Amino acid sequence: MIPFSLRHSLRAALAAVCMSVCLTPGWLWAAGGPEEETLELFSAWQAGSSGVTRSPKPLSQTAENVTVITAAEIKALNAHTLADLLDMVPGLQLQHNGGPGIIAYTQIQSASFEHVLLLLDGIPLTNPSSNFSDVSAIPARIIERVEIVKGPASTAWGSALGGVINAITKAPERDRLFSGTAAAAIGSRTTSDSSLELSGTSKRLGYYLSAGFLGSDGLVPLTGINSTNFHGRLTWDLPEQGQLFAQVNSTNARQGDLYAPAYDLIQRDDKRLINALVGLRYPLTERLELAVSGYHTYTRQWASYYNISDGAVWWGQSPDLPKAFVSDSSLGATASLTWRGDGHLLVAGGDYRHLEITGNSVDSASYSPYQRESDRWGLFLNDTISLGRFTLTPGLRFDRPRTAPDQFSASLGATWQVSDSTLLRAYVARGYGMPVLLPQYDPRPAKILTTQVGVENSSIPYLWLKATLFRNMTWGDDVEQQLAQGAELELRTKPLFHTSLGGGWTYTDTHRTSDGTPVHADKPTQTLKLSLTYDDGTFRGMLTGRHIFWNNAPEDNGKNGLIWDLHLGATLYQREHTALELFFSGRNLFNSQYYNRDVFPSVGRWFEGGMRVRF
Repeated sequence: MIPFSLRHSLRAALAAVCMSVCLTPGWLWAAGGPEEETLELFSAWQAGSSGVTRSPKPLSQTAENVTVITAAEIKALNAHTLADLLDMVPGLQLQHNGGPGIIAYTQIQSASFEHVLLLLDGIPLTNPSSNFSDVSAIPARIIERVEIVKGPASTAWGSALGGVINAITKAPERDRLFSGTAAAAIGSRTTSDSSLELSGTSKRLGYYLSAGFLGSDGLVPLTGINSTNFHGRLTWDLPEQGQLFAQVNSTNARQGDLYAPAYDLIQRDDKRLINALVGLRYPLTERLELAVSGYHTYTRQWASYYNISDGAVWWGQSPDLPKAFVSDSSLGATASLTWRGDGHLLVAGGDYRHLEITGNSVDSASYSPYQRESDRWGLFLNDTISLGRFTLTPGLRFDRPRTAPDQFSASLGATWQVSDSTLLRAYVARGYGMPVLLPQYDPRPAKILTTQVGVENSSIPYLWLKATLFRNMTWGDDVEQQLAQGAELELRTKPLFHTSLGGGWTYTDTHRTSDGTPVHADKPTQTLKLSLTYDDGTFRGMLTGRHIFWNNAPEDNGKNGLIWDLHLGATLYQREHTALELFFSGRNLFNSQYYNRDVFPSVGRWFEGGMRVRF
């Protein structure tokens, strides 16, 4: 007997495939040859590279389960924020509280959002006061690529029990003094997104500047948003080799982050987020490179809670204290040496981070201010040893978090290029996740021991397949021991007549090791992602589908609908450096319900269209 949830997902997958075939124009499958390019749908195909061990290397030498989102995919999705991009990554589950810019909780293969580390160009943006990663606050337009590690990556990054999301921003345009992009979109409920990007290089100085506005009356009731963002990056090429760089990113927003009719509750936030980075990359010899950087992050949030029914201060708070306040700030530095020897890629270095949090807790009886500081430092050593078609990747890291016991992380991975079309991967690692930096929480970090094995194959013409089995044992952090085990399957096709297909399915079973009982809360069992893409250079379109079986308790009344989005684009005018594009998106085309709890209603059907000018 096939379980109901599995039958549900299989029916959804079959329907999706049938719809994809029906929606593909018949003339696309007429006579013709294969495309020369690979569209790289949500996987970099093994010719790509990643920096999951803190130095770029080929994905064919990467033992971890990694997905790379490329610039072409970002454009095809007509994305507003990083959250829109992550929605289509196999193995990731996002619970959205509203439309673009409204907070979304990100899980990786059912690991809780508190254990997912968010990086922007290597800067940790996960708030220590809540361990929340605000993926909706990073505009998609500034991102060049995203690298995602699905599974613990503590030997490289420290507190990364559930995985890592590293958004890498755009570099200055080379060989041009001045270039740019202006874009504007308008949609349902006066949702608008407008931006201007400028980029260029003059001799040794390069620059990339971006400013934008995101606004909406609220695609979910009472979740409107008014948000502005600025991002700037400067680079200076040193006389012989190496580069100095500096960047700043700032977001100011007023938004409704929660609409919970079951509790007669709305939450409105005033947010300010800023981060800055300065650094140096310099080759000391032909094989040895030094990288040094320092950063500052600051997040401030005022949260106000009101009744939906009458707009009064929410019943759970004192009327004269309607707001909760929290401020997170950090100062950090990283230094590393990378040695590229014969058959070796050795990375050694250290991290330091000073954290400060300030805030208050507001309830019906008291006002409780708090303040806490912590110094955290770590030392890491990772190697990639190439032995012909076989690669070994050991890793070690020691962390001293001050407010918790010292942590030791270790990993050992291997890849074997069996043939030109088959790659085997294996990975075992011990990692950890820091608890929330508040006095009332248990200071003991959560621990994880993971084992992963996988295979990638492209022997079938035009088709790339990737399969991964994983077993994650977690314990500590005042949580009883749990075992999550499952499988992930991805497939992509190379473009045939400008058209390609993609899909990903993830199954996870989580249960307590003490008695074998299943764990329901926030532990989705199945995730399905589908895509059909057409791009001939003038016209493009992408149809995407996503389904999550949330597996919450019956009283949560979660909905597991299949969400279909359609993204279209057309280049009306194009010259060497100039282009005019129109784009359109229809989201949640069939108005499906899609949430893990009924207190957080999902965004229904909505549309938007816009224009982009490149110069």
